[in-house]
Amino acid sequence: MPKLSKTTDMDASFSSSLSNNQYGPPLDYSFRNISSLEKLERNRPPRQSLRKQRRSPSGRYNSNVIRLANNNLVDTTGLYKMALDVVEFPEDIAWLDLSFNDITSISNDILEFPALKMIYLHGNKIRRFADIQKLQQLPNLYSLTLHGNPIENYPNYRSSIICMFPQLKSLDFAKVTEAEKDKAKLHIIVNNTNVKKYSV
Repeated sequence: MPKLSKTTDMDASFSSSLSNNQYGPPLDYSFRNISSLEKLERNRPPRQSLRKQRRSPSGRYNSNVIRLANNNLVDTTGLYKMALDVVEFPEDIAWLDLSFNDITSISNDILEFPALKMIYLHGNKIRRFADIQKLQQLPNLYSLTLHGNPIENYPNYRSSIICMFPQLKSLDFAKVTEAEKDKAKLHIIVNNTNVKKYSV
């Protein structure tokens, strides 16, 4: 039975705010058995949506959301090149759904999306805090999911993530509280190679 992403009321409200009259519906490439973004067929259209896709004169889509859930990706290499090919304004991408793949680490491609506010990475194979450190360079990151990854099994996992990303308002579909932020202010993060102290 295929695995499906879920969305809380908080994330649903946030996601609806990402779409306005300027953008069409999300570009949905979920359930396509995609194993490499570098070899993705550029002319293959996204899954149909209830809302009509919008295209610019260039033929690219006017959307700020890309869904690649339930595929076979092992990393995010080629993500920015894909966005350049299919999206009119890739710098406006605000939400990426990469859930339920086999991703173990995040490539530098993710940093080419400065407007990213929401990233779904749950149901992957991320093991170390170091594997997601690049996400700290995204100043607008608002909501993040990582549950269902091996990293979730670390002691104080949630406090560690909140410490790394103090700007988060939602983690794993649950609101980040002020009490949690206070607890994370001087938290020790233990990963596979070292012990590092983060302070918010």
